[in-house]
Amino acid sequence: MNFNFWPFSRRRSNLPDSTPVRARFIRTDTPGKGELRVSSPLCRLGRAPDNDICLDNDSVSGCHAELYHLPDGAFQICDLDSTNGTWVNGKRIRVQILNSSDVVELGEVRLHFRIGDA
Repeated sequence: MNFNFWPFSRRRSNLPDSTPVRARFIRTDTPGKGELRVSSPLCRLGRAPDNDICLDNDSVSGCHAELYHLPDGAFQICDLDSTNGTWVNGKRIRVQILNSSDVVELGEVRLHFRIGDA
């Protein structure tokens, strides 16, 4: 996978930890799953238990996608060559800047993205 702009090293120890991240996903495909807070500038999503956000669903790849909080304050999601793809607002993507209220789908899992506390 080759991206023109890769904001962080893949090694987590190099990540800046002073910038607060105020974003969350609201899971709507399964009742009661609620809010999933983004807690660092690099957030991995997938089925494997060592992901920052672990999604227990067979349609989600072990390491499905990564969410980056960019230096300009934007959020970028990148698909990690997942089997069922990463979709934003019904369109399959490889890399996409997210806006608040975008709908992200990882396999059968549907997440509504929110920026800020509201």
